[in-house]
Amino acid sequence: MARFFREISFIIALTLLGVAFSLFSELAPLPWAEPGLAAGEIRPADARALQVIWIDARDEADYHAEHIPTAIYLNDDQWDTGIIQLMETWLTHPRPIVVYCGSQRCGTSKRIAERLRKALPDAEVYSLKGGWDAWLQ
Repeated sequence: MARFFREISFIIALTLLGVAFSLFSELAPLPWAEPGLAAGEIRPADARALQVIWIDARDEADYHAEHIPTAIYLNDDQWDTGIIQLMETWLTHPRPIVVYCGSQRCGTSKRIAERLRKALPDAEVYSLKGGWDAWLQ
């Protein structure tokens, strides 16, 4: 019986040692850490610190109800008119472009950001992590 408890204690000790090594060597994310950014994303706090060109990719009713000041309305439906307005703004004063949609689950901002990267290969284009919901917080 003593041998059994010794073996179990040894297994538990090895498990805890492995967990500690994984967490502190950053092989595994810390459980309490904020989830990282996906490629091409930017946090609201970082975007606010930069002087960026805002692109609102939500539907037109949401844009007209409320949007980030100076945001350009640009989504798939209004691509032609929105891209002209964006080009006028970006060409006169190039700076990072941040696209946002309704929430974290909304994929529109990532899709529009990818489309903008192809249309403006020299531009620095991001999608806002958390979208409009994160901006309001």
